[in-house]
Amino acid sequence: MAVEATTRSIPTVPMRKIYLLALIELAAIGALVTPLVVALSLKVLQIVPEGEKEAALGLITAVGAVCAMLSNPLFGHLSDRTTSRFGRRRPWIVAGTLGGLAGALVMVVASDVPVLLLGWALSQIAYNATLAALSALLADQVPEAQRAKASGIFGAFGFLGMVPAMIVAALFASQLTVVLLAMPVLAVVVVTVICRFVADPPIDRSAVRPVSIGSVLTSFFFNPAQVPMFTLVWLQRFSMQFGYTIISTFGLFYLMLRLDMGQTDAAALTSIAMLGGAAVNVAAAFLSGYLASRRGNYGPFIAGAAILMAISLLMKAFTGDLVVFWVSTVMAGFALGAYYAVDLALAMRTLPVGQEGRFLGVFNMAKTLPQSIAPALAPFVILIGGTDPVAGGDKNYVALYLVAAGAVLVSLLTLPALRPVLRRAPESADAPAPAEVPA
Repeated sequence: MAVEATTRSIPTVPMRKIYLLALIELAAIGALVTPLVVALSLKVLQIVPEGEKEAALGLITAVGAVCAMLSNPLFGHLSDRTTSRFGRRRPWIVAGTLGGLAGALVMVVASDVPVLLLGWALSQIAYNATLAALSALLADQVPEAQRAKASGIFGAFGFLGMVPAMIVAALFASQLTVVLLAMPVLAVVVVTVICRFVADPPIDRSAVRPVSIGSVLTSFFFNPAQVPMFTLVWLQRFSMQFGYTIISTFGLFYLMLRLDMGQTDAAALTSIAMLGGAAVNVAAAFLSGYLASRRGNYGPFIAGAAILMAISLLMKAFTGDLVVFWVSTVMAGFALGAYYAVDLALAMRTLPVGQEGRFLGVFNMAKTLPQSIAPALAPFVILIGGTDPVAGGDKNYVALYLVAAGAVLVSLLTLPALRPVLRRAPESADAPAPAEVPA
């Protein structure tokens, strides 16, 4: 049986500490994104025949996505029960970046698909161990009153992590070894230095249960009836992420059909739009995180982000105009930034005591799982109706964007039931810690 919630008081932390932790997020995300930008594709071209490149790359990225999805709750759970004298979270943060560098080295020397797949899987597992432990460290040490601001900063730095990845890929496109190793080496340096200055007090061995095969297996699952608020937040993030992800699968093809662009021009516009959207996203995350911390009420930010995202998707669904494309891209970037500024902070209000790492890992699955499911469903969605009502052709992008907008709007259905946790508890600067559930 769950016990009643108790109030936990966490002292206010200096903002420089939050920024230091966010730098770890930036470095880890950058190291993880760089291969996806261009390096994996170039490596596949080196080691497989031309006609097999799509199948090989699809297999490698699919296995990597599964590894990422499973790693988050696993290493979150392990960090909950780590009793090292260096703390619970820091050992996994450092080990993850070292493992990511090892994975990059394996990809550098890979001469066939199985070895390349092994290197990418190792990278995904390792960096997701870092990210899972980092999220748990944030929950451990940042008080409720600062969490929205911290969530906004983390969201912004996560998107900023794509910038050095794209710069490295652009400047050293002909030097694949540099592209694969530059960000992992930087991540090791950044994490090693920052972890020397960020405290992570060890916990008493008697205060935690030892890790067992049973506890590891159950770390991937939870009983929704025991944590109903967490379940609703999970479903909300899954729905929002699914709607956003389903359209990104065929973004390049959308531009080629709707704007009648060639492949080269469409690829260039896609890259520019990605950078522009990321810039708006970063600004929205900072602004929304600051405002949400002051208000303590996350509901308006979630509702506004979902509605704005849905409008942007509907605009793209029914037009082939370049100006509308840019306006909707800016709107989507702002909506996603505003949402990510509060969704992590909201999830932290629902975490069971003593299992923060595990449940934050499970929460991250709501972001990674749609990235596997949505691309698999998108090819079937665009076949609905047979033709595109706007531009013709045999692929219906109106259907694709309508499904995406519908998924985003479904996330709003969770808000009425989430009212108890949308607002900060008025009697304390720190919200009550959620009830503890059985391990």
